[in-house]
Amino acid sequence: MAYLGNTFDPNEVPEDERSFEPMPEGDYNVQIVESEIAPTKSGGDMLKLTLEVIDGQFANRKVWDNLNIRNSNAVAQGIAQRALADICAATNTGPITDSEELHFKPFVATLKIEPSRTVGDRTYDARNGVKRYKARGGQPPAGKSAPAQRTAAASLPPAQRSARPWGNGAAGAARPAAGEPPF
Repeated sequence: MAYLGNTFDPNEVPEDERSFEPMPEGDYNVQIVESEIAPTKSGGDMLKLTLEVIDGQFANRKVWDNLNIRNSNAVAQGIAQRALADICAATNTGPITDSEELHFKPFVATLKIEPSRTVGDRTYDARNGVKRYKARGGQPPAGKSAPAQRTAAASLPPAQRSARPWGNGAAGAARPAAGEPPF
């Protein structure tokens, strides 16, 4: 039991005016406020990002993105590492060893709306997803690969894909030593 110190009357609390509907598609000034590495079901590592809109009508709203920075699928890993590279470029951050180095640095996220979906017996509402990251000046980060180049890489046979810089070799590869970049 916990004494509240006074009488709480739920009838005196105003209705919650916040909306949990997805924000309209478009560009938003955001910053990363939380990040963590979590294992994937396939044995890789996912960088889980919490982004917060920093201004405008949707200030303080959150959006989440998961980047498969180490994955047995070279294409998935390449897409995630490209997104992480875009965040680094958009925040003018050089090589990093800890995702916290990206926290509270403003940049732009182009948001899309992912439709509602049903998985098994569970239904998930429509939500925002991140389409791309770019600098606040509105330009994509320098050196951004064209989508056609990524599509060409995806069509390579697996043996040739693993020779690419983002290839991680065999599933379950050893973790980097302390002080080494995680990818």
